[in-house]
Amino acid sequence: MRQFSHRTYASLIYLVLLLQVPGGLQAQVRSEPLSPADTSSYRVVLVATGIYVFVAPDGITPMVSGNSTVVIGDDGVLVVDSGQFPSVARWEIAKIRSLTNLPVRYLVNTHWHPDHWLGNGEFRAAFPGVVIVSTPITRNLMETQARPLIDPKIAAATQKAVKGMLSAGKQADGTPIPEGTMLWYRYGLGQLEALAPQLEEVAITYPTELVRDDATFDLGRRPVRVTFLGRGNTEGDLVVYVPDSKTLVTGDLVVHPYPYGFGSFISEWIDRIKQLAAFNATSIIPGHGAVEHDNQYLTEVSVLLESLQRQARSAFGQGMSLEAAAKVVDLTTFRRQMCADGDPYCRYGFDASMAAGFERAYREAKEGKLADQK
Repeated sequence: MRQFSHRTYASLIYLVLLLQVPGGLQAQVRSEPLSPADTSSYRVVLVATGIYVFVAPDGITPMVSGNSTVVIGDDGVLVVDSGQFPSVARWEIAKIRSLTNLPVRYLVNTHWHPDHWLGNGEFRAAFPGVVIVSTPITRNLMETQARPLIDPKIAAATQKAVKGMLSAGKQADGTPIPEGTMLWYRYGLGQLEALAPQLEEVAITYPTELVRDDATFDLGRRPVRVTFLGRGNTEGDLVVYVPDSKTLVTGDLVVHPYPYGFGSFISEWIDRIKQLAAFNATSIIPGHGAVEHDNQYLTEVSVLLESLQRQARSAFGQGMSLEAAAKVVDLTTFRRQMCADGDPYCRYGFDASMAAGFERAYREAKEGKLADQK
């Protein structure tokens, strides 16, 4: 696995990482993944009576957007996550209105990554009384770590940097851009060009109700439980559970086809996965990817994180530096398992994510519980 210079996950993370990675994506890209900026790339899935998911394209590209879940009760609607693109949020709102005449009373932001909450302003405009819910730490991270990374000026600077490299045929370190990486840059540039104008129109809208441990919201004979189990993928991950249908919405504690390791808390995340499995949910709605109907994928994620943790602890115990350890950590079996048919976008995303996760696991072995998300 290559050593990657790490920055905290945000809407531009994959592209920002690519600007710093010698070699980048080596494989020839055979076909481009679906774009999360295109509403035709989304699927509307009925999970249970009155529960729908807007399933976003797989989060394996330079820019992503999270799934949104709609829970309809007798007198109101609760939505989990509002996505990254205001245009997609407006499309979701129109779909919700085609499903029910009831208002959206609650909007839950599972965590601070911008691809799960930049649509908040559209929901507030459509439903002025909506109560937006998160943990206190998520609200704080939205105001601090997220804000600089969703600045249109950063998007413009990134576009300029990528265009310069493509024009010169060289990466930031001056080395030639491999063919596969060139294709990735071009695809990422197209995604960034789709996002940048929408960043200009985002109405930054923060949560108004903060959940510190557990809360229940009544939609009219349909209680919905919102719970903070502890740190995992981020410091403030909320999960949402609908008891009457045994439906569990996980945010990015669960992401398909591979977990996002950026800024995560590996040892605590392993514990969170076990807690999620204990719900014995009939339907599990991940932050990205298709709906699961058993705990098989949870087990796969847990085994992967445990391997990451074990290898990091072993390397640190042997006195290896992070740089040396990152060169020998082996997750190829998991990459083959999670990236079907060797998909090059998936392979690159897996490597970048797991490199960041390995750095976090190594730091945990060295420092104990981490106090930052970087």
